[in-house]
Amino acid sequence: MNFEEIWQQYDFTESELLSMGWQFPYDYVLNLNYYWQLNSTNSTSEVATNDQFLNIILKTCIRLDVQLNPNSDELNEKPANLGTIVGWEQVTPSPWLENLSLSPNEWLHLLFEIGGNNKIEAVCRSLVVEQLVKQPLALSS
Repeated sequence: MNFEEIWQQYDFTESELLSMGWQFPYDYVLNLNYYWQLNSTNSTSEVATNDQFLNIILKTCIRLDVQLNPNSDELNEKPANLGTIVGWEQVTPSPWLENLSLSPNEWLHLLFEIGGNNKIEAVCRSLVVEQLVKQPLALSS
């Protein structure tokens, strides 16, 4: 499958998500990889030496926007970082929160960059990150 097909299959507006049965507010789980090493200390993060599998749980999510915007050179192949968070941030000030008349003290507007021009934006009450341990495949003889 080339990236143009992937882009058409997974680039959803909020209204399309709602038409597929998504409901807001709700808790949604994003299953992604993380590009940076997760540390328990406050030291500077480094590029991960192995995949960092995460469940990112958006608690009481009321708005979600998934955008896969291919560059012209990516149309025939899947970008290397698709499905991997290469950056994330809290959007402040948030036009979404302002338009919905929501308090930035009670709501988060989050932006996840997932390589190239691809991103996920969400408005939720809170965020929970669970690091998943990749289980080795069982081998049988």
